[in-house]
Amino acid sequence: MTAKAGMSPAINSPPGTVESRKDRIALIVTYLNIVLYALCYQLQRPVEPFLVKSLSSQAADPVEISRTYGNLQSFFNAVQTVGSPLVGILLDRIGIRYASAVVFAATALSYFILAYATDMNLLFLSKVPTVLQAAFLVAQATASTATGGDAAARARALGRMTTMYTIGATIGPALGGWLADRGDLYFSAKIAVAGSLVSVVLSLMYLPDAHSTATQDTEKEKTVLSYSESLRHSLTIGLRSSVWPLLLVKLLGGVVASMHSTALPLILTQKVDFEASQLGASMSASMFSVAIFAAVFMSPITKLIGPDGMAKLGLAGRALMAPAMAAIVSVATGNERSVVVQVATASVLHALSAHSLATGLTTQTTGIVKKEEQGALLGLEHSLFSLARIAGPSIGTMLLATSPDGNFWHVAICCALMDAALLVFLLAQRNSKSKPF
Repeated sequence: MTAKAGMSPAINSPPGTVESRKDRIALIVTYLNIVLYALCYQLQRPVEPFLVKSLSSQAADPVEISRTYGNLQSFFNAVQTVGSPLVGILLDRIGIRYASAVVFAATALSYFILAYATDMNLLFLSKVPTVLQAAFLVAQATASTATGGDAAARARALGRMTTMYTIGATIGPALGGWLADRGDLYFSAKIAVAGSLVSVVLSLMYLPDAHSTATQDTEKEKTVLSYSESLRHSLTIGLRSSVWPLLLVKLLGGVVASMHSTALPLILTQKVDFEASQLGASMSASMFSVAIFAAVFMSPITKLIGPDGMAKLGLAGRALMAPAMAAIVSVATGNERSVVVQVATASVLHALSAHSLATGLTTQTTGIVKKEEQGALLGLEHSLFSLARIAGPSIGTMLLATSPDGNFWHVAICCALMDAALLVFLLAQRNSKSKPF
């Protein structure tokens, strides 16, 4: 999102530096906000399956619990799908400072409702304010403003934001699961309210007030028109012969990922009797492993086999690890330490494969479009990511319901077959000529 008036162009700044102390403070605050945002969000992940179970009207029926949990995830992603464009409009209309405050206030409202959700209706209602939960989009706008026209500084700032998110996302699940095991499923949501309100205050105090100063109706009409034209342009880019096959893999691969990520916590909590702390520790291990892999191994492996090879390796890895996970949980008789270690290991390998797939695809798509079209393409990819996660949870829970004894095999086999089919599809594309633009 391009902030218009209010930007401080870093024309006279040395390459790779931020222009002023105020800009540096804005970036530091943004990094802190991203850590808080990821931490607060990830605190809830290992808790939600247990919360759905406790609030379900048919708590003894695993099929009903699974269906409700899947519907909750689908509803959340449907809300998120329409949210990013709204936050983009807010950035243009009211500026970074106030848009960030609104985003984190909406996030705090979501967690506040969740903290007092005594029935399923309130649990679903807690997802409605997340329509404005797009903190990373605001962070990207802040990076663009604070670094001016310095591409190197902007890239470095965006990379650090990813690192900050990973820090919060690694701590969050383990901490959330540990807190839930203390006997209060709502305590992590109360902490998340406080964390989000801290970000509201930090945003109002330290973020730049960069926004469009146009107030006339004609200028507003131009802004809306520009947004509509940008959306049409993104779709045009996505339909190019060299781009749409990769986006199709990203979309269908996202469906597979959401099927797996929705069904697995249900199996672990219902069949293997994982405690919240064990589920959270497994999630945190996956996030930490992805962070290390991205920082240390992603670049040399990509240089060795290329982004196309990374995508194919990711699909192959996921196709193998889904049945491996099914084999582990199908023979598990409880949450013994050995079972927890096996599940965590399989989860880590699956997460690394998924990260390789996503990074390989994005590296390819952004490399075959013009530099000025990369932002539009990334926006389209984010939309497809959310769109995929609307259908995936419902499909995953439906497959769980059809599995004998509610095991993971139906989900795992479906995921493995879809990933294998996508791998064959990519292999079939290798001889096709890519049109650069």
